[in-house]
Amino acid sequence: MPWAKVPAANLEQILAEIPLPKNSLVYDLGSGDGRFLFLAEKKGLRAVGYELALYPYLKSISRKFLRGSKITIRNKDFYQSDLSEAEAIFIFLTASVMAKIGIKLKQNLKPGIKVISYGFKIPDWPIVKILETSPSQTYIYLSK
Repeated sequence: MPWAKVPAANLEQILAEIPLPKNSLVYDLGSGDGRFLFLAEKKGLRAVGYELALYPYLKSISRKFLRGSKITIRNKDFYQSDLSEAEAIFIFLTASVMAKIGIKLKQNLKPGIKVISYGFKIPDWPIVKILETSPSQTYIYLSK
């Protein structure tokens, strides 16, 4: 799967428009270089990332070390992980995996958890809100 970055300004906008209580536990599925995780931590959230690709995983681990960050980054398949403790989920993956992710989240999340998907819709999930985050839209859902 290709690695692409969400513009930092878009992440700022998303976290501003989707307020979460301090200390909320957010997961980033496919966390790349950790930019969402570090920003979430800066905003007072607890952040856990899952990243399988070696280069972005190592980049995020080195950034964590250099910053003295408390985020958690797992080089692990989130499909094989328990996500039930999440209070919000952030996703920026490809359209081809969104249906599978939707199924995983339906099985794993408590009702009312915010699911934020940058760029791609989750099939068969009702959209609660759409954010205009150029060049891609961001879709907000609540788990059922």
